[in-house]
Amino acid sequence: MEIRHIRQLPPEVIGQIAAGEVVERPAAAIKELVENSMDAGATAITVDIREGGMASFRVTDNGSGIRPEEIRLAFARHATSKIAAAQDLYGVRSLGFRGEALASIAAVSKVTCVSRTRGADSGVSLQNNGGEITDLRDAACPEGTAFTVKELFYNAPVRRKFLKKPAFETAAVSEVMARMILSHPEISFRFVADGKPVYFSAGDGKLESAVMSVYGMETLKLLTRIEGNMNGVLLSGFVGVGDAARGNRAHQHFFLNGRAMKSQALSAALESACRQRVTVGRFPMCILHLTMPFEAADVNVHPNKWEVRFQDEKAVRQAVETIIFDALEKTNEAPVIPPMFLNTDQNTPAPAKVTVTQPEPPKPPEAPAPKAETPAMPEKLQKRMAAFTEDGSVPVPFKPLPPKEENPVLRTYAPIRRPGGALHDSGTAVLPPRPTPPPPPVKTEQTEQPEVAARFEQVPLRLIGVAFNTYILLEYGDQLILCDQHAAHERLLYERFMRETASAPASQALLLPIAVSLSKAEYAVYLENREVLEQAGFDLTPFGEDTLQLRGVPIVLGQPQAAQNCLMEALDTLVSGSTAPVADRTSRVIQMACKHAVKGGEKVPMDGILQLIRDILEQRVTPTCPHGRPLMVQLTHTELDKRFRRIQN
Repeated sequence: MEIRHIRQLPPEVIGQIAAGEVVERPAAAIKELVENSMDAGATAITVDIREGGMASFRVTDNGSGIRPEEIRLAFARHATSKIAAAQDLYGVRSLGFRGEALASIAAVSKVTCVSRTRGADSGVSLQNNGGEITDLRDAACPEGTAFTVKELFYNAPVRRKFLKKPAFETAAVSEVMARMILSHPEISFRFVADGKPVYFSAGDGKLESAVMSVYGMETLKLLTRIEGNMNGVLLSGFVGVGDAARGNRAHQHFFLNGRAMKSQALSAALESACRQRVTVGRFPMCILHLTMPFEAADVNVHPNKWEVRFQDEKAVRQAVETIIFDALEKTNEAPVIPPMFLNTDQNTPAPAKVTVTQPEPPKPPEAPAPKAETPAMPEKLQKRMAAFTEDGSVPVPFKPLPPKEENPVLRTYAPIRRPGGALHDSGTAVLPPRPTPPPPPVKTEQTEQPEVAARFEQVPLRLIGVAFNTYILLEYGDQLILCDQHAAHERLLYERFMRETASAPASQALLLPIAVSLSKAEYAVYLENREVLEQAGFDLTPFGEDTLQLRGVPIVLGQPQAAQNCLMEALDTLVSGSTAPVADRTSRVIQMACKHAVKGGEKVPMDGILQLIRDILEQRVTPTCPHGRPLMVQLTHTELDKRFRRIQN
């Protein structure tokens, strides 16, 4: 074996090794130069690249500039104006502080720097090739600094061959510039790739303007504003769920005191807060700014400065999750039907304006038709429809749908409203008020505020029918609304289950206890999570070795066999390593709601459909099912006219 001696590496090798930690690709170098421009107080920054930055890129700003006597020192390693002592690292306020960026970039490229300080008569120009200064002279230039970098990795061919195609590198630079724009709305950014403008931000200090310049107006309309503070964290920005959700986490932008960063803890907090509002396989997008004391976070983790460590990560995560969850809870009402709830004058609701066209009076029947016997509702459907009412009874008698020619829902007469809240000859389905027992007599004067149920009679909502026994078709104003009956019923059941399991009497005793045999691991998990299972509504006691006696089940389950299966599923989840009891309980309830909900393709009586629609409007539920799928889809009259070419785009 050859014995090798220890030797000092040449300066050029040291420079290339250091450059590999900071400059991975053109996007990384541009990020460092743009951050230096922001630290210099620039209000306008322009980035121009060629061939993804591999041929050349230029960063220009109107900042404070570099003094001629310090420009050589600016390219030296570990030379910086951001910090002066070790204790400064515990509260870094600037974006850059290591003093390695310029030296690392110059070590693997050809750099030209032209700079002029504010108020100076002239500027200075410096040429650095591969870490060696080859030219330094006075120059006429505007105030600020301009860096032109050519032939990146020209002297490090091993690194250059690992670069991707120009289109890929351009996309990487675009992502960096998008984060820079969103991090500082008060700075006007201009990004040009191969002569074509990509981004331009106004720099007016409004986050909405920055978001619009990156994502456009349509995406901005889908985002929810986030504002709040908790645990010493001030959080502001936007979150996108539903249609704004994306297929990956690339559109989750977090900023700490104006610094762009990436954090798995914050991503987990975001996704936990949006769990039921995003479809499985998709991820919420966000633009979130965290403001907190500089000493509460450590940014000196990696040379690329993307990673940040929090002094109290648990408190930060809790704050982010809680603030986002509370903000989204305020937007629970379905966006397709808000006008009914926007009427602040509830004392005298205005009646709906309906154009009435009286049809010809029907001829009296020659002889009364024999009354058909009402068939009984199938037992399976009875159990599922029973969840519409609080007491577990079927809300309306089961009636078969009449033939098409006799079905009032399918008629095309003009809408006529009649008292009683039932279907009538016009084909307009008026939502019936929920039947309530008569109130006891009281001595106080009767209030003038109408009941919520009475207001449903004023809703201009017409039930057209049900397509494929799955999608409920509604006409509301100039919109055609399609409602998924399974998703809607599942959301209603979920809300009911969560209300009942959150209350103290969450279980009901079984007539005959059930013995449940467990494995060693399952029994150990039961002992560790006994309190969690009791809060969910399971009444369990040890019954011999590795056996439990199930004496009570959650009220929402009803059937003992279903409760036993759900108990086993909960234990299996805990065995697999789940350490979040609340999240586990929520997951179990979601599964129970899904199993008990009316299925897609299952025929439901029309009265049950009406009851389902009324419950959705009355409870103002979250417009998604517990799995994140939308409850309703809307098509406007204008969109349909465009599809049928009745109007041109």
